Amino acid sequence: MKFSTGFYLLLCLALFQYCNTKNETEVVKGIHQIEISKEFLLDHENDLQFKAIDTIDLERPGNPPISSIQYITFAKDYIFLLDMKQGLLKFDHDGNFIQTLGKKGDGPDEYNVPTSIYLDEINSRVLLADWEKMVLSSFDLEGDFIASSKKLPGRPISIYKENDKVLVIQEGIESYGSGAQTVLLSFLEPTTLEFNSQETPLYSFYSRFYRINTFLKPFGKKNENLLFYIPRVRFEGMVDQKDTIYRVEEDHLIPEYQLDFTDFGKSDTIRTQSVEINDGNASILIGYKKDSYHLILDLKNSVPTFSRQLPRESYSLEVFPKHLTKDTYYSIIKNMKGAEEKNPKIVMYALTKE
Repeated sequence: MKFSTGFYLLLCLALFQYCNTKNETEVVKGIHQIEISKEFLLDHENDLQFKAIDTIDLERPGNPPISSIQYITFAKDYIFLLDMKQGLLKFDHDGNFIQTLGKKGDGPDEYNVPTSIYLDEINSRVLLADWEKMVLSSFDLEGDFIASSKKLPGRPISIYKENDKVLVIQEGIESYGSGAQTVLLSFLEPTTLEFNSQETPLYSFYSRFYRINTFLKPFGKKNENLLFYIPRVRFEGMVDQKDTIYRVEEDHLIPEYQLDFTDFGKSDTIRTQSVEINDGNASILIGYKKDSYHLILDLKNSVPTFSRQLPRESYSLEVFPKHLTKDTYYSIIKNMKGAEEKNPKIVMYALTKE
C-alpha cells in the first residue's frame, strides 16, 4: 500500500505539471524574478487603495434580468455587456437598456456560447466570440448582424487588438489528445473576418482540472511586448511554488518573468483563479484555503505592489476587479441581501495612494 501511494503521488506530480511540449524553456539568464512571500499575500499593509469613483446601476425599469456577466466593454456612448443567458446587451452610461444585439440560437446569425467581445470603434462594430460554434460574428452598433467568420481551428476564449489585426485566442479541441490542453492563435482582419492561424499551437500542457476557458485574459502587454500567462495547476503536496509569464516572439514563447511564491509549505495549496495583464501590471486572483486575494504585480519593476483579501461573503469572479486602464478598475456587485434578486451594479474604482 505504501508503494502504491507513493507511486500514485509521483504519477500525479508528473501528470499535472504543465507540460509545454513545444515551447517550455529552461529558466534563462535575464528572466525577471518576482518574489511573492506568504506574508505579503496574506498580511500586506497597502500604500494603495481602491476608491469608488462611479457606479452604474443596471436595476432599472425595462432592463432584462442579468444572471451571469461574462464580459463588458465600454464605448464612447454605450456599454456592451455579455450575459451568459441574455446574450449581447447594449446600455447607455446611466444603465438604461437599449437593445439586444443578435440572439442566442443555432441560426447563421445567432450565437450559442458567447465568451468574449471586442469593440472595433474605428469600423463601428462589435465582434463576438462563440465558443461552441468556433466562429467570430460581427454586429454594427445598432444591433444588426453583419457577418460571421469561417470556422476557427479552436474554441475562441478572448480577443485582443494587435496592430491592425485582431488576435483571437483559442483553446484546442479534444482531437489534440486525452487531457491535452492547447492555446491556438489566429490573426483576424476585423472588417472582412478573414483570418490566418498559426500552424502549430503556441502552448500545450496536460491537465484534468480545468479547461482554458476558465481563464479569459491570458494575454496582455508591457510596452510593445505581448505577454502570455496561463497559471500552472497546483495541488496539495506540490513542492515547486513557481510560475512563469512568457513573452511572445512570433510563434514561440520566451520566459520573461518567474513568479516565486515563497514561505508556502507543502500543505499550502495556492490556486490562481483569474489573471489579467494590462499596461505593465498583472492582476491575479489567488485562492488560499477558503479565502480569495487580489494580487497586483508591477511588471516594469518586477515587484508585487498590492494584496488584499476579498470579502468572503460576496466573492465571485464578477467581484474580482478588472482593468479599464492601468490604474482604473471595475467590478460587478450583486445584491447579496434579501430574497429578491436584482440586477447588479457596475462599480468603477481608481487605484490611488492613501
